[in-house]
Amino acid sequence: MGAAMAGAVALAVVLAGCDTGPAPKAAEPAPSRTPPPVVHQSATPGSTAPPPGTEEWGPVVALKGDVSAYAAVPDGNKLRVPIVIVGSGGAYFYDVTLRVKGPNGYEATGTFSTDTVRLRPGDSLPTQVTVSMPGRTPPEQPEVEIAEVKQRVG
Repeated sequence: MGAAMAGAVALAVVLAGCDTGPAPKAAEPAPSRTPPPVVHQSATPGSTAPPPGTEEWGPVVALKGDVSAYAAVPDGNKLRVPIVIVGSGGAYFYDVTLRVKGPNGYEATGTFSTDTVRLRPGDSLPTQVTVSMPGRTPPEQPEVEIAEVKQRVG
């Protein structure tokens, strides 16, 4: 019986090390057939946060429609007026006319058009309009006015 017992123990050791194959996997969930939700983002009307890169322009001094104008910056015999156009309503091209006034009859007009860029709602375009009045030195603290803003479809 000693040999039989030793054989049974040996068989038990061998069977203990046997592997019947990989453990069954947990059932994976079936892929979803529902598309992910669509998230729409739009500009917040009346937002006061300046677009990135325009913070140093200071406060808005004129506002008309989708256009904000900032204080004029002297540049030799000219003035540069920083503006930001923020698209709203639809995809439009813009034509902007600025007027800069000062003491002693100083009045200069400048225009800007987005002929190659159509702005969609929420898109912003920071740029500058340069104005001058021939033969006149620009005033130190001119008044900036947005005379006209036109939106064009095409």
